[in-house]
Amino acid sequence: IYLLDEAMKELPKVREIETDMEDQEGWAARPQQERQEREAEFRQTRRLLRSNLSLAMVHIRMMSYTSRYIAHPFLRPEMVERVAAMLNYFLLFLAGPERRRLKIKNPEKFGWDPKELLGMIFDVYLQIYAADSAKVFVAAIAADGRSYRDDVMIETARVVRSLTMKSERDVARFESLTTEVRERASEDEEEEADLGEIPDDFLDPILSTLMRDPVKLPSGHSCDRSTITRHLLSDETDPFSRQPLTVDQLVTDDELRENIERFIAERKALAKENN
Repeated sequence: IYLLDEAMKELPKVREIETDMEDQEGWAARPQQERQEREAEFRQTRRLLRSNLSLAMVHIRMMSYTSRYIAHPFLRPEMVERVAAMLNYFLLFLAGPERRRLKIKNPEKFGWDPKELLGMIFDVYLQIYAADSAKVFVAAIAADGRSYRDDVMIETARVVRSLTMKSERDVARFESLTTEVRERASEDEEEEADLGEIPDDFLDPILSTLMRDPVKLPSGHSCDRSTITRHLLSDETDPFSRQPLTVDQLVTDDELRENIERFIAERKALAKENN
């Protein structure tokens, strides 16, 4: 995520400086010190871009390969939201309205092949979707408030089809995923309206989202399982006490889960009556 994100930010910088330098008369009219500083910045940005893109493409190729044969780890509660957010984020760059800013001269010098990258990310979507019997990936895509855009997914299918990058069968499968995600996003919006204000006790204390699978921590706090397990991937401590914590110390909070489920059912029944 970091490598690709940095590369996406550097590409417009390269494009901007290239455009300035193409105007030879205007470039020559600038003060010498400004030209030198810009040229130094250009060389530094090119080095960073080449390095970041090279490493990022290695990781994306590995993810594409891995998800083809072993997709289920990407569907684990601590992983699926991060994976969906990453895919949505880069799809927004590659197929969204700002994608023209990513065009640069001689992209092959930087190892920049947006068509290849889009194709691999497209494959990862489909490969995880194929293993998503519980529809957790669909839900995670729809729940990504930062980068999920229905129009970008529609545009992705259009671009891939028009460039004959994938088979018609694969494009149709991506369109099916797009439809399922759109329907899930609509359901989520409807549920959010039905539930109204949620009691603080039912909100995950880290993300302030409604808990679905609450677990108790040794510190006495309760968190959603997906939230705390994701935290433990990078920091094996209780976020409230800073004491060492491992997954096997988490205890399912059955009472809280039942209360949350009862709250959801009651609010939905009330909303149905009112409608």
